[in-house]
Amino acid sequence: MNTASRLSLTAALALGAAGCAHAPPPMPAAPVQPAPVAAVEPPPAPATAPPTQAEDDIAAMLAGQVLHFAFDEAQLADESRQRLQHVAEAMQKHPDVAITISGNTDERGTEEYNLHLGQRRAEVAKRYLLGLGIPEARVKTVSYGKERPAESGHDEPAWAANRRDEVAVRH
Repeated sequence: MNTASRLSLTAALALGAAGCAHAPPPMPAAPVQPAPVAAVEPPPAPATAPPTQAEDDIAAMLAGQVLHFAFDEAQLADESRQRLQHVAEAMQKHPDVAITISGNTDERGTEEYNLHLGQRRAEVAKRYLLGLGIPEARVKTVSYGKERPAESGHDEPAWAANRRDEVAVRH
């Protein structure tokens, strides 16, 4: 064997042992397919008890029981006091019913200011009911500020309609 042949054979053996740079990479294993996921149904909504007859009765009595306020005020007008007296009478007839008073404002003013003003309006109505003998645990208050307007206009009639407390049966 001549020298050139020996060198070729040595080079071939060396390359075979080290691997060829042009050899294709090893084939990866077949990708694992995840098991199909069954569609998950949301849990059923918790059953809420239907309103009782007392709740229906007082809800009918409270329909339209909206208390209106002057601009930037949280004082009850005479008409609002009369409405709250009707609310108290209905609640005394149905001692198992509770209510929520939601305070609202017109669109003028900052969000923070209107939330505080709406809360003051709801609280003044609650204090009036407490003064008429309604237990505090039966009256919840919340303020929506200017977020839930009754009227969408940008004038005094709309603003007057939006400066209000609403009384609703709490379920």
